[in-house]
Amino acid sequence: MKFIDTHSHIHFVKSFADQAEVLQRAEAVGVVKQVLVGCNMEDSWAAAEFVRDKGNLAWTIGIHPHDANEATEDNLNKIRAVLSGKENLGKMPVAVGEIGLDYFRNLQPVDVQQKAFAELLKIAVEFDLPVVVHIRDAYEDAFRILEEVGNKKVILHCFSGGMKDAELAWSRVYVTSFSGVVTYPKNTELQEVARVAPENLFVLETDCPFLAPQVHRGQRNEPAYVVDTAKFVAELRGQSLEKIAEITTRNSENLFKL
Repeated sequence: MKFIDTHSHIHFVKSFADQAEVLQRAEAVGVVKQVLVGCNMEDSWAAAEFVRDKGNLAWTIGIHPHDANEATEDNLNKIRAVLSGKENLGKMPVAVGEIGLDYFRNLQPVDVQQKAFAELLKIAVEFDLPVVVHIRDAYEDAFRILEEVGNKKVILHCFSGGMKDAELAWSRVYVTSFSGVVTYPKNTELQEVARVAPENLFVLETDCPFLAPQVHRGQRNEPAYVVDTAKFVAELRGQSLEKIAEITTRNSENLFKL
């Protein structure tokens, strides 16, 4: 069985001093590929450097809503330079992200978040790349802006919306990504979303070092634990673990062109 962690932050050096061992544990349980997701300019550059000599790792470039004030004209042009090949960081990014809206922590003004989100979505359209979207307490505005810009290749990172949000997402062919959060006992509606998700429209992630699945809750999350989430989703859906591995690996490879 082969698995892909579509949202990893193992390039966070402060969280992963044991990166080599973390990678070995992931490979030992079949996590053959990972997408390292950039959260701001500095972090995206760190992800690019980390994956440079590692064939099974990919990276994304983006500005998280918590850092939306970084979406200056200069930085947006730097992102365009990377995506057009004018600035060589080794491998090319496989997506624009992590971008989006976060009204829960609200670390940036709403108007700043929305402007940054829209501008980064436009860049993704310009370069025909998928977007990795963070949404927290902001589904209505996020879906409106996605529709206005016209992005077609959308992954809803760590999906936490309700069934209504999921059904709207699927109607637009957005991909819902399930993290360890789906395994938490109180998240019954999210579990129902995972149970009925169309086979071609869901993937798995860890968001490590955050959000470890229930069997590891309270511990640092790591890519190997995506298999625990896969086991839980397999039970929810009445499918074999092998089938979930096959579905989510195929979907991840298609979405990110891995």
